[in-house]
Amino acid sequence: MMDKETVEIFCSHCDWAHQSWLMRKHLYDENPYKEAIKHAHHAYFFSRLEKILQEYWMHEVSKLHDPAHQNGFDNLSVEYIFKSGAWSQEVKDKLRVLNKKMNKFAQNLKPARNKLLSHKDKNVILSGATLGCFDEGEDIMYFEALSEFANEVHLAAVGTPYMFDDLTQNDVACFMSTFTRGLA
Repeated sequence: MMDKETVEIFCSHCDWAHQSWLMRKHLYDENPYKEAIKHAHHAYFFSRLEKILQEYWMHEVSKLHDPAHQNGFDNLSVEYIFKSGAWSQEVKDKLRVLNKKMNKFAQNLKPARNKLLSHKDKNVILSGATLGCFDEGEDIMYFEALSEFANEVHLAAVGTPYMFDDLTQNDVACFMSTFTRGLA
């Protein structure tokens, strides 16, 4: 088993990556007031914010998939949780399947993390290459698997399920209500 504190903190980092992704998703992809944020007076501000949110959640996901051990230090990552916990065979089997699902997506983000988000690779920047691409819906499947992974380790170590914060959509709706009221 793994100590409860480590699992709690790991799960909170998974949840934070999820909330960061949801913030961008609800503010840009699923916003019924998209036209308001595209208004000429606000478009530049919101386009910068969109880029910041996109880069941030991608960076958070990438960090969750760092190696368990690196340069003499432990990373609180999916691999660390998987390898360092003395999980039952049943839990280990579930985690292995979820880890495999998540790694496919996370590997798509690694080039962006390594060349643009954590470092400023001159050749990549000058080339204008787009890194970190994924097919539509892969992000949704990733976060479903991450939620299951966090839930499994929390249930095994703490004894209760771990539920991701699902209030981000409400936060965006509240903001947009106030924001659009000011435009009228």
